Amino acid sequence: MPVEKKSSVDEVLKREKLAKEFEKEKRSTEQKAIEQAAAKLSAQSPETTDTVKTSKFITNIDIAFSQAKTDLRFYFLNDGTYADDFKKMFLENESLFKRYGITSQKYLEYIRESFDRYKKIHDMMPLDPMKPKHFKYVEDSISELVRMFNQRFGK
Repeated sequence: MPVEKKSSVDEVLKREKLAKEFEKEKRSTEQKAIEQAAAKLSAQSPETTDTVKTSKFITNIDIAFSQAKTDLRFYFLNDGTYADDFKKMFLENESLFKRYGITSQKYLEYIRESFDRYKKIHDMMPLDPMKPKHFKYVEDSISELVRMFNQRFGK
């Protein structure tokens, strides 16, 4: 009598469907949060709202930062005003980053890698908080990246 083997295909398909639904729900929740933040911002200052609503790139950086703040690898963005400072640096160099295909997610990865390098060089613990001296190192690293792009590809 042959033994019937159970197929795991149904389980895998069910998991994939649930994962897709979760991602869809997560994106809609984040979009609602961004819209609420934009509405709150519009109540405070009407002239900045136009840039938030018209620029898709600002929305992408906001989404990237909101996702990163919930990711443990980017724990340092929750300390002080570092997230706002990094966002401001991104917006200042937005056209350059866009030209070279650096998305907001890649930019955040570069920040994280730079901070990890600093921690490794100075024998820090993995979850040590970011301090102004550490921020300066990462800021200089980003400035060096921008300078290298300008030097290599001309401006």
